[in-house]
Amino acid sequence: MSSDLAGIVKRLEAVTTRLEAAAGTGGGGGGADGSVGEDTGSLAPFVQAYDDIVSGVFAQVVSLSQQIGGDLSKQVEMVKLAVQAQREFIVQVAKCKEPSQDILVKMLQPTADQIAAIQSFREKNRASQQFNHLSAFSESIPALGWVTMNPKPAPYVKEMRDAGMFYTNRVLKDFKEKDNRHVEWAKAWVSTLMELHDYVKQHHTTGLSWNKAGAQATGAAPAPKGSTKGAAPPPPPPGPPPPPPPPPAIDLTSGGGDDMSAAKSALFADLNKGTDITKGLKKVTSDMQTHKNPNLRQTGPVAPAAYKPGSGPKPYSKPTTTTTGPPKLGVEGGKKWIVPAKEHPPLLELNGKKWNVEYFKDRKDLVISEANMKQTVYVYKCENITLQIKGKVNSITLDSCKKVALVFHDVIAAVDFINCQRIQAQVTGKTPIFNVDKTDGCQIYLSKTSLDTEVVGAKYSELNILVPDDDGEFTEFAIAEQFKTVWDPKTKKMHTVPTEVVG
Repeated sequence: MSSDLAGIVKRLEAVTTRLEAAAGTGGGGGGADGSVGEDTGSLAPFVQAYDDIVSGVFAQVVSLSQQIGGDLSKQVEMVKLAVQAQREFIVQVAKCKEPSQDILVKMLQPTADQIAAIQSFREKNRASQQFNHLSAFSESIPALGWVTMNPKPAPYVKEMRDAGMFYTNRVLKDFKEKDNRHVEWAKAWVSTLMELHDYVKQHHTTGLSWNKAGAQATGAAPAPKGSTKGAAPPPPPPGPPPPPPPPPAIDLTSGGGDDMSAAKSALFADLNKGTDITKGLKKVTSDMQTHKNPNLRQTGPVAPAAYKPGSGPKPYSKPTTTTTGPPKLGVEGGKKWIVPAKEHPPLLELNGKKWNVEYFKDRKDLVISEANMKQTVYVYKCENITLQIKGKVNSITLDSCKKVALVFHDVIAAVDFINCQRIQAQVTGKTPIFNVDKTDGCQIYLSKTSLDTEVVGAKYSELNILVPDDDGEFTEFAIAEQFKTVWDPKTKKMHTVPTEVVG
């Protein structure tokens, strides 16, 4: 009874807020999107349920972010805009029939733009003291892309929530005994994503619930929520030039349901590239710059040069499937083909206080011998290598690596394994913590001075810890991958314990 009463009170408060907003606009009618002066009774149930999340636990996230301040208070404003943009899209879903692909892309563009802004803000503020907070938002905000997932969008939300939990767990660890606001913030954001998962699972089980009897969607962006509207507004001034046309529509007639789902997901696919999206840009050399090359400052029309093999880009031809790296799917004329993976030169350099070890393959002799405690080591996309790090460093990160053997002495902060496969690591000195995230196959050899090391894992498999005995022999211990959760009626809490196979 008390929970029902609380729900009614929350709904009444939401209605009151909307009525006050409508009264504050001079009594003007609500917009076509229903964002101002909406009648709650006219809203679809799944729109009201979404509003409950926004006005509930998400409002706590916004409030705590503003209290913490700094870069987090700036980024949360972008998150608010992304959530608002999705809300406006859901209102259109309730009112309209399922649109064509090009119209759907236009309708989703405001949400996609905000997601890109959130992730770009994180990349531009890597030196921020709140980097873990910014990363938690950046890694999990693609959960709003559930609207493009068919036929079961809810698991995608959970996947994005798990991706962000790697960083929320760091926030919990760093501020557990310092500032409780950060702890509450991390819990509130995870709860927001959990409620979004439950919402999608309940109201959009097999995909978006379009209104089959609704109007035709136009793709026009609705007015921002809270914008003022008078009874007779003056004519608007000329607007800016129109935006560039949307990406060409993908021919879906040649494929089945899987092609439709992939096409809807294309809008959000590039957002997960992060800074990698700029790697396709061509470097402009001095001879290509007009102010440095007099030959380019000629007058009159220039006839196109004839193509010579090896002198420039070839005319279009269907790419082959021969590649030395993992292939990537592309689309041309509605048909799929394989894009050869770009080869990168190996790199081992000290950039400021960061050692970068990138794109090495089949090397067993890599050594960093001049590291100090103010420096970090970042290993990216290396395969079948052995890396030895001498001295004491601040932290070590292995990202997207495969078959890497790591030997190091002392680490001050943490050793992180992210998106890796078949990793071996041996500490000969001391390190406080290993973070293992989305890694398949990891063996960690401890030293006698590092037996108090913590191992924190998420979405891992085949994680083994090897502990030395007095004779220097190692004993292997497998870390549990399956867990059992039961409800305790006495404590009224859920208790989770690892499951062990006896045999």
